[in-house]
Amino acid sequence: MYNPLKSIKWKIALCCIAILTSNGFSQQSYEKHEFVYEIVNGHEIKANIFLPDTKDNYPVVVYFHGGGFIFGNRDEGLENVLRDKLLAHHYAIVSADYRLAPETKLAEILNDTRDAVIWLRTDGTKHFNIDADKIAIAGGSAAGYLALSTGYTVSPPPKVIIAISSPTGFSNENIQKGDESVLKQPGPYDIVKDTIVSYGDYSTRMDLWRFLARNRLALSEIFGFDVSQDTARLQNYTLTKNIQTGFPSTLLLHAKNDHLVDLSQAEKLNVFLKEKNIESELFVVENGHSKELINNNPDAVEKIIQFLDSHLK
Repeated sequence: MYNPLKSIKWKIALCCIAILTSNGFSQQSYEKHEFVYEIVNGHEIKANIFLPDTKDNYPVVVYFHGGGFIFGNRDEGLENVLRDKLLAHHYAIVSADYRLAPETKLAEILNDTRDAVIWLRTDGTKHFNIDADKIAIAGGSAAGYLALSTGYTVSPPPKVIIAISSPTGFSNENIQKGDESVLKQPGPYDIVKDTIVSYGDYSTRMDLWRFLARNRLALSEIFGFDVSQDTARLQNYTLTKNIQTGFPSTLLLHAKNDHLVDLSQAEKLNVFLKEKNIESELFVVENGHSKELINNNPDAVEKIIQFLDSHLK
């Protein structure tokens, strides 16, 4: 079994950056570091960490980018408005890549999210002013599911989980797998090679996601099996089949008019968590999915800060 801590090649790049107000005056400064938290078959998987420009040890928010498990990256996945607000409230923020589907299947993607937290707790505390006992995991869209999964894949689990516009239940109801022969035709699938991808550009990788979704092949390419047929195997990835008492305090943010993930998914998970006596809150806005929700709803960002403060400070 792969152990990231035995084969890690630790790398770091440092820059000090000033956050500017609309008038161009420096509001606060912070440090940005890039590091490798895992190496798989020679491929480096990286993350950025942003630190308030002081010497104190701070709680850490680990943010995984969205992108349907297929596209996205650490540089574009974390919204500036959320990053800046967290820094202003003295949180360190880690924006982490993970291996992408379909080159890597969901089981291994989940391992990456786990290993990022392991690295922070073991090596990260040696290099950064962070409090590894105060970790929150957050993510938008598909990465909200990844964040929620750390509640049972990471031991000990994080203190807080924040899931934004997240799919919270996998079902094969009304799912029919498409014809795989289209994968052999010229098109977006041509970029898929026998390699590892962990930094996905938004244009070609999004085209790939749309192509697979349109041809009813996205789920089988992400999971690595036919979810329309293998109900038992699908249960391994179902949150409600894995969440137990002791799951972290959870904040779910969702829009009434989310065009990709229906609000009912968040509502059902919120009820499930409460029935398990797990602290859970559902914060609902009118519109927006993941990035749009964060950028267009300042009250949602304030809610995130409030929730974090109440559990990590």
